Amino acid sequence: MTATPALTSTDTRTPRRPRPQSVLALTGLGYIDGRIHGLERSGTTTRFFLDLRDRGGRLCLDGSAAGEDTVVDKCVAPATGPFEAQGREG
Repeated sequence: MTATPALTSTDTRTPRRPRPQSVLALTGLGYIDGRIHGLERSGTTTRFFLDLRDRGGRLCLDGSAAGEDTVVDKCVAPATGPFEAQGREG
C-alpha cells in the first residue's frame, strides 16, 4: 500500500480546525471516524489504528505512513467495549 500525501498531512491551519487530512484520507477509503483511533504524528510519520471489530471479532490494524511508505500490521482489541489496541511497540 502506498501512502498518499493526504494520509501523511495533518494541516489544520483554518480557523474551524477541520479534521486532519490523514483522517480524510482514511474516511475516503471507506473507514468511518468511529473506527479511526490513536492518530498521532511524529516528524513525517503518521501513525493510526483502524478498529475492524465486527460481530465479536477482535481484529484491528496498526498503521503508519511516511511519504510513499505505508506499513500496516494486525493487532488485537477487546471484543466488546471501548477500543483499546494491544501490542503497539515503539
